[in-house]
Parts: sequence; structure tokens; C-alpha cells
Amino acid sequence: MEESSRAPPRERILEDVARHPGSSAREIQRRLELAWGETAYHLERLHRSGELRRERGGWRDFYFAVDLTFADRRIFQALRSPAQRRIVLTVSEFPGETFTHVVRRTGLGRSTASFHLNRLVELGVLSNASTGAEAGYRVKEPARIHHLLSTYAASFADELVDRFVGAFGGLLREEAPP
Repeated sequence: MEESSRAPPRERILEDVARHPGSSAREIQRRLELAWGETAYHLERLHRSGELRRERGGWRDFYFAVDLTFADRRIFQALRSPAQRRIVLTVSEFPGETFTHVVRRTGLGRSTASFHLNRLVELGVLSNASTGAEAGYRVKEPARIHHLLSTYAASFADELVDRFVGAFGGLLREEAPP
């Protein structure tokens, strides 16, 4: 039996959240193979004791280690959504991309893309700048996105993240923030 699987549930939850920032309670429960009631109980206790951050975002709660910055927590809220992650990676690869091109490149429906683009702008992950008749989108902090995706790539079971980290590893000239 693995050492971490013998640790008390709260320790295991804290370790899991540190490895997978922004996870939902259900994701934590499934990864750790805990009962739902046990997971919910320990998450609530960890949150109330200040050992874990819980943030509400749309229709779910996101869990974070207490040392993660506000800006990084916002980015992880976006990256935990497959549709928003796809948009962020597309706009990272093609800065200034218009709404129409984001829809084409991501394969998302227009209303779905619109909803998620608005959410990403609201979270401060993307900026929206006009380029003539149609708005173009840019990632506000591409080096930060790259740093977070590189650091936590294992927590995203996503071929797009692997491609992004590999392709942009040497292209970003800015020093990745600590």
C-alpha cells in the first residue's frame, strides 16, 4: 500500500489540492477514492480551520492551497473548465484572435464560446481589444499561464496542455514568475 494512501484523509486532501489546484470536491473524492460524505466533511473542516481555500465560481466550488495567490486562483478557475482551457490555449497560440476565429479553432458553439470568453475576461485571464469590426482576445499574462501549466501539467489530463507546454516552453522570453 502506498504511504500517502495510509495518511489521514485531511492530509491526503491537502496534498491532493496542492497537486491539483482548483479541483472540485467531486474530483478530489474520485482521485482519493473516499466516500462522498467523508470528503465533504473533511473539506468543510479544512476550509473552516483556514487550512484550505474554497472559492465559489459559477456552479461549483474550487479548492486551493492557502498559499496560492488570488491571481493564480482566478487562472486555475478558468483552466479547470475544458472549454475555457481550450480557449485560453488557442488565444495563447494565436494572440488577437477574433471571436469568429476562436469559435472555428476550438470547435465550440457560438453561444458556448461567447459565454466562456466573457467569463475569461471577467476573471482577468483574457483581455478584449477591438481590431476593426470584431474584437480580438489576448491572454493577459502569457508567461504566468505557461508557468502554471508547466508546473501543474500532470493535473490536467489534456493533450492540448502537453502540446502548449512543449511548444511554448522556449518561446516566451519573459522570465516565468515564481
